[in-house]
Amino acid sequence: MQERPDTGALGPDTNTQADAEGAQSLEELFAEAEALIGRMEEPDLPLEEAFAAYEQGMKIIRACNSRIDRVEQKMMVMNEAGELVPFGED
Repeated sequence: MQERPDTGALGPDTNTQADAEGAQSLEELFAEAEALIGRMEEPDLPLEEAFAAYEQGMKIIRACNSRIDRVEQKMMVMNEAGELVPFGED
């Protein structure tokens, strides 16, 4: 059985992925996840590549969730008394 060359179609190596995700905006991460989903929906995608795409997508989703959590922690809202309080505390 002939081994397929790595085309890089599924994204950068996992060792450098955290660095790349730190430099990408949420919109870019969402677009990358959407592209992976589109790739996974292709009927001729080999199972091994589908698993790799799934794993890469989960890493992207974790990075998005982490970034959104950090933003929520920094958010302040104004309560009925006109005071700023952390998001979620009314």
